[in-house]
Amino acid sequence: MTERACSELERNERRKEELHELILQNVEALSFPPTEWEALTLVEILALPRITVKRPPEEELLAAGMLPYDCHVNCAVQEANDPTKRSRHVWGWLIHGSDLILHSVIEMRGQWLCLTPQLVRAPSSFQFIPDPFIEWRETIDGDAKEAFRGGVKLPIGLRKYPEYHLRMRDQFRDLVASGMSVLDARELVDATLGAELRKKVPI
Repeated sequence: MTERACSELERNERRKEELHELILQNVEALSFPPTEWEALTLVEILALPRITVKRPPEEELLAAGMLPYDCHVNCAVQEANDPTKRSRHVWGWLIHGSDLILHSVIEMRGQWLCLTPQLVRAPSSFQFIPDPFIEWRETIDGDAKEAFRGGVKLPIGLRKYPEYHLRMRDQFRDLVASGMSVLDARELVDATLGAELRKKVPI
């Protein structure tokens, strides 16, 4: 096997491991108990204006040193290092079906761009809700920042149908516990409960 082929194989294995970790994180991150705060906050955010954000090609983002699924860091770095000072880091909510996902993008001379590479194929553009009520606070150890809104620490997303995410998490856990791979379990859950969720009225 050539050095190039070995490098490609290692890269694919690394991406597979990253994808597995991402699946595990996402399943748990969107499976918190529903609250009145979530329902009221969702309604409040949906009343804000929406804009369309474009994704540059993944290879361009990776070549520029952007990190997969680390949108807040990517945008903060871009704003800080832009020699033209025209990049503006904007945080808000990516509209994903019936969910809102906490996300950061860049606004540059009227153009809205997502600088975050994806490990799976994603649309070249998406709807986004800038949220001026989000604030970032340093963690107690000072090593990172956390997003708050109205004094409440924000989860990774807000859900219109939280009960589906809880059912999907439980089914996913059962499948993995039975010996199914993380990727196969995710695909089966997506084909069953996920398909039901997609038939619900989106945001």
